[in-house]
Amino acid sequence: MLHLVLLLAAQFAADALPVGTYNGTCLYPEALRERAAPGELVTCNQVEIAADHIAFGLRSWQSRTRFNGTFEGNRMTVDSVTLASGRSYDARGVCELSYANEALSTVACTVTSNRGAMAANFIVSRL
Repeated sequence: MLHLVLLLAAQFAADALPVGTYNGTCLYPEALRERAAPGELVTCNQVEIAADHIAFGLRSWQSRTRFNGTFEGNRMTVDSVTLASGRSYDARGVCELSYANEALSTVACTVTSNRGAMAANFIVSRL
C-alpha cells in the first residue's frame, strides 16, 4: 500500500508547475530574426512562471511581456497578452514548458492577436 502511495505522490510531483523566476535568455534562429517584424520576437533574460501567466522580461527592468492563460500539464492555452507598456490584447496561442533531466529547460510561446504575431523562446541558464 505504501508503494502505491509513493507512486501516486511521484506522479503529482512530476506534474507540478515550476512556478518561479528563472534566468536565461530568449534565443531565436538567425533566419527567424531576419524575417520577423519589429516587436514580434520578445527580448528577455528572465522568465516568471505563475499559475495563470508566463512573463518574459529583462532582469534590470520591471516591465514584462506577459502571456496569460490556463495551464494543462506543461502547456498553457493563451487567451491574452499584456505588453510591457501595460496594454492588453486578446490573443490565441500556446506556451509550452520543456524539460531536460527533469529540470525546466525551455519556455516557448507563440500567439496571434489583432496586434499581430508574437513569439518568445526562452532557454533556462544552467550556470
